[in-house]
Amino acid sequence: MPNPRHPDQPNGFTLIELLTVVAVVAILAGLLVAGLGKARESAQAAEAVSQMRQIFTAANLYAAEHGGHLPKVAADNVGLDDPKDFFFVTENGVAKTEDTVLAHYLGGAESAAALLRAPADEGLSEPGEPGRNFSYSFNFLINQGELLEGASGPSGFEKALGTVNLSFLQDPATKVLIYEEDTPNDSFCVWFMDEPTTRYNGEAHVGYADGRVERLPAEDIFGNSEMGDFVPANRQY
Repeated sequence: MPNPRHPDQPNGFTLIELLTVVAVVAILAGLLVAGLGKARESAQAAEAVSQMRQIFTAANLYAAEHGGHLPKVAADNVGLDDPKDFFFVTENGVAKTEDTVLAHYLGGAESAAALLRAPADEGLSEPGEPGRNFSYSFNFLINQGELLEGASGPSGFEKALGTVNLSFLQDPATKVLIYEEDTPNDSFCVWFMDEPTTRYNGEAHVGYADGRVERLPAEDIFGNSEMGDFVPANRQY
């Protein structure tokens, strides 16, 4: 029916007007989704930093009660007999936190297990389900590497008899303690073998021995001996 005020103008919108409205709504929706995505990424990154700092706090508390020595790090299935001096242990690639250092200082096994799960890590299994359930690992040179009696050489897959003392570090602000690995399979991180994640636009978090956490391009971390050589050469195995 013609508009009584404008007899020649029909009611409603034209097709061009409708398409214009749809296009504007689509653009606004795209901007909203992009904004929400960036906000989610920022929140996940901030949570990862918080997790790594809490893990460092547990390490520092342990060291304060053990003459400055850090907790042990373990290869798969190592330390399961007595995990109380290990950050955490793994069994067939799955983190076990019961009776470990992280559980002792971070509110129990469940709380410790939750802190090992980076929120941006989409490869994690659901809690209680089989499969990889942790995102972080530790510099393998934390283990002092004392040779077992009768051994002709060290092995990173043997239980170390001791760990490095924080007082050994010449520059803790440059030595990485905690790594955010791509797909860790044990609590060891060998910086020239285990690759850092790239889930933050090609970057990963590292936690230094002074408690600072930094996000760097993965290629700047991998194989970087300045970060990975945790203690002076004469104190390494």
